[in-house]
Amino acid sequence: MKLAAGMIAALLVVPLLLAQPAQFADLVVRGGKAITVDAQDRIAEAVAVTGNRIAAIGSNQEIGRLVGPQTKVIELNGRTLLPGFIDAHSHVEGLAESEHAMVPIQAPPLKGAAEIIAKLKARAAQVPPGTWIVGQGTYNQVMPTREELDRNFPDHPVVLRWSAHDWLLNHRADEKADLNPATPDPKGAGRIERAPNGEPMILRDAGIDLHLPRPTYQQMREWLPATLRDFYLKRGVTTVYDMSSPGTAYRIYREARDHDELPVRMVLSYIVGVPDISGTDTDLEAAMLSSGLRTGFGDDWLRLGAIKIILDGVWGTTAAVYKPVWKGSGTTWIANNLGGVSRSQEILNQQILEAHKAGWQVWVHANGDRAQDMVLTAIEAAQKAFPRQDARHRIEHFGHFLTQDPKRTEERLARMQRDNVIPSPQVAFLWRLTDENLKEPDVKFFPMATLIKLGFHPPGGSDTLGTQNFATNPLFSISVAVNRKTKYGQPANPEEAISRMDAIRMFTSWAAYGGFEEKTRGSIETGKLADLVVLSGDPLTTPADHILDLNVDYTILDGKIAYEQRKNF
Repeated sequence: MKLAAGMIAALLVVPLLLAQPAQFADLVVRGGKAITVDAQDRIAEAVAVTGNRIAAIGSNQEIGRLVGPQTKVIELNGRTLLPGFIDAHSHVEGLAESEHAMVPIQAPPLKGAAEIIAKLKARAAQVPPGTWIVGQGTYNQVMPTREELDRNFPDHPVVLRWSAHDWLLNHRADEKADLNPATPDPKGAGRIERAPNGEPMILRDAGIDLHLPRPTYQQMREWLPATLRDFYLKRGVTTVYDMSSPGTAYRIYREARDHDELPVRMVLSYIVGVPDISGTDTDLEAAMLSSGLRTGFGDDWLRLGAIKIILDGVWGTTAAVYKPVWKGSGTTWIANNLGGVSRSQEILNQQILEAHKAGWQVWVHANGDRAQDMVLTAIEAAQKAFPRQDARHRIEHFGHFLTQDPKRTEERLARMQRDNVIPSPQVAFLWRLTDENLKEPDVKFFPMATLIKLGFHPPGGSDTLGTQNFATNPLFSISVAVNRKTKYGQPANPEEAISRMDAIRMFTSWAAYGGFEEKTRGSIETGKLADLVVLSGDPLTTPADHILDLNVDYTILDGKIAYEQRKNF
């Protein structure tokens, strides 16, 4: 056994120098632990970069031969090198607007309704009567009541968001948005919860445009790059799969790219709007599908991603489920609530077929089990009509809640395996579960271990528009996936904890695969893009409850130091 252990240890440090460049390297990172996240999970001591590509991987001695007079050297001094992180599901524009234009009212850190109202009053004192005040909260938190909002803000329209799915309005907001007791209930996935006088009080995926003031183009031109730097680059993220507006955000990214000002690499996906009951859909333009453009078009800085269809809402209120929503799962409860969907099976089939046929990867937002089965039916029909060997369609949020309905669940997972459908859960949201949520029967919360044991490789993403802005730090999700603790300190299905290495894969190699980017990024291998992150410690050996204490000391992008935490090492 000692001999075998010695052989394994030796294999971990065998030379990984796969391609010896003829010239000196431009950048060398050495003297620590390089977790390559390659197929063999190899560990090295040093990495050399030439231009914007990884040129060599090996021991300190081997890579030391590539250090010349002009070589930039980063001495790790025992720290850890990883591939640059990839956020495989993000909404950068929404996060930027939330951070710069909305009032932060998340609880925690706020402690309740009184502190929220105080925050809102501070904003009200700064703006004239009649000006919108929008508060950004987080999932499942306690909000002020409608009556409290009306009493404290008689002259300001106030909207408070738990998330982009759930909005609380006061009376002046209803007036400003022309909402009244006669406002019809939405068709499909959403619903309206009403005040005693019949006015809309809470909008749940209702699809109602409140005509809130929008930032100017120039404001977004400033906010978007700042958001990418502060919330992604500084947290070691080098590629972001974004879902923002083509007319504003994607134009700004292109302008920034033209001026070498784009902070990170972007993969740009398009959200398909909600069709009406007749099936018309003005957002899924025929021109996009007939243009010849498809997933993968672009370069290493700006590339087309997926077409995303929003089918249902969120668990506990508007997700499409087979069994009625459990009383303790959402912020409010309605008996016999099965949620809803935004389009019929026939419309979904047609939309996925058209996108699939045109060469697009398709992501579908489907939180509920009933919605997930609809997605699989549509994908199966598309594959039957136009077989594609490697389509990699994804179900976004699959695995947030896995129903313990053996027959249906087993068949659903088997269908996903047959068509290589990728589950894309955002494990960061496990953190926000309340003690009451955890009592829900017949579900597994974020069953990462189950999915991985079945052979799935879920990509990691933050999916925040301000509800959990800290989740853009991949180390947060990695910590949650390993520790399985809520913000209240309670364990959530601890048997579903995964290894640290698998948690890292979610934000590196598996994220790359989930967006067809694995040939250029997601692991430290020769020939791949030199996108790297230096952590202050080793996420494989740091005590589990201290993973989130690790710092990003360097982010290396395209072979250059793009971010450095200034301190004395």
